[in-house]
Amino acid sequence: MRRLTQIMALSSMIMLSAQEIKLTPQQSQDWHIQTAKPTLSKSLALGAFMGEVTTPPQLLHSISLPFEAQVKKLFVANYDNVKRGTRLAEVTGRDWIELQQQFISDAITLKNHAEIVERKNRLCYEEIIPRKECTTANATYRADEIKVAASKALLRGYGATNKMIEDLFEDLKIAQTLTLRSDVKGKIVQLNVQSGKSTSPSDALFVIQKEGPLWLEVEMLAKKAMRLKNGERVKILFNREQFDSKVLLHSPTINPQNQTQKVRFSLPQSDTFLKGMRDTAKISTFKQSLKVPKKAVIDYENHEIVFLQTPTGYQSVVVTVLGEDDTAYYLKDDPKLHQPIAMSSLAILKSLMEEGDE
Repeated sequence: MRRLTQIMALSSMIMLSAQEIKLTPQQSQDWHIQTAKPTLSKSLALGAFMGEVTTPPQLLHSISLPFEAQVKKLFVANYDNVKRGTRLAEVTGRDWIELQQQFISDAITLKNHAEIVERKNRLCYEEIIPRKECTTANATYRADEIKVAASKALLRGYGATNKMIEDLFEDLKIAQTLTLRSDVKGKIVQLNVQSGKSTSPSDALFVIQKEGPLWLEVEMLAKKAMRLKNGERVKILFNREQFDSKVLLHSPTINPQNQTQKVRFSLPQSDTFLKGMRDTAKISTFKQSLKVPKKAVIDYENHEIVFLQTPTGYQSVVVTVLGEDDTAYYLKDDPKLHQPIAMSSLAILKSLMEEGDE
């Protein structure tokens, strides 16, 4: 049964392709039938779809604190440009003070044991005291070194710089406040702190968008999105700018309500494109096709057809529409279509074709 259906469909298309309308040149002139050759296009317009600029997550850098803190001073505002090392805020907190106290205690213990180790090692060398006392003293000193290294790592996790840690180790003086600095170059896109307010360890205090190209996510009809392959080069007109792009990926799901699929495209790095910008994206692929005005294509029995000019009149031919823009259809290239086709009075040709069927 399925085979019979396929044969019938194929026969129907053959009949459509073979349908001829005989007209003299004078009759064509009387009916005002104008013809022109399709234009060979090196690109294929898939259509116009709604697109939105989004930020790749790898461009977003957040700065937070692992302890509850109070903001003493704020040095930046939302949307400010910052460089690596720019001061963001000055904060304080009980945990910050206690951590420095613990580090100072570990540092004092280490310094004291360093003196003991140095003295005992000299006495052991002179064989004044037993070797095992030196072994025990050195083991204790190594354990203290490990504790100090762990305290240093914890201080770095709290936001302390190497210079702050070195000064704390040498001077043994607690810093009441901690200066937060940016460790990337970019623009502040989220500011979740205020002077005099307390912060939570779970808060992202600053979110900085690093410099780099953004993404364009487009809602496309699934049947058209499937014509694109990941990594394929395309041309896009978006926000009045035309640029070369690349297909990054297809969404693994399709919207069941409107049968659209999200497709992600690359964007050139430009100040013109901003996160959240929405506009129509006209997408073209670098595939050869035949471009014809929309008025040259007509629907007949659920098929798109054009009327080719022949020595005796016109012949209807089924075509495959691959894409479209505002004024034209892009057809699958076929050598037999490289000849004049009717550009006007298609309704008359269709009527004559139907009369011929009867």
